[in-house]
Amino acid sequence: MWIAFFTAVAGPYWPHASGTVFMALALFGVLHLAIVVYDEISTARFDDRMTPREFEHFCADVLRERRWTAHVTQASGDQGVDIVAEKRGARIVVQCKKYSKPVGNRAVQEIVAAIAHEDAQRGVVVATSGYTRAAERLAASNKVLLLHHSQLHLIDRLLRQ
Repeated sequence: MWIAFFTAVAGPYWPHASGTVFMALALFGVLHLAIVVYDEISTARFDDRMTPREFEHFCADVLRERRWTAHVTQASGDQGVDIVAEKRGARIVVQCKKYSKPVGNRAVQEIVAAIAHEDAQRGVVVATSGYTRAAERLAASNKVLLLHHSQLHLIDRLLRQ
């Protein structure tokens, strides 16, 4: 709406300075709209219907959007690692859990072992349904980051804490 308004107002004032200002505002509106549309179609979107494997790829896509080099590991024999990601010399291992119930200790134990196995600095577990108290305590004592999938885009800030 604002784009059409500024374009219409610019017409009678063109090519004077005020017409140029109104056209610039209209152009700014078009550019802003293009950025919004690009963000909508290019960002990873969570879907409750995705399979666990699709969830792993979703998580890797979110990491890539945050400028991590992330690759999903093979489906079996991954030693508890679903994603290995690197950024500015830091290496993290990620385990993705698309569960309907809270994630327990086993996922935290697996990611702790995976940190050593993959020579990573940190481990992250990303889940759709939260964590048990025991898992939270174990993660805290092993510096494992537990995230809800909606927090994954904040990973850089959360890893610094």
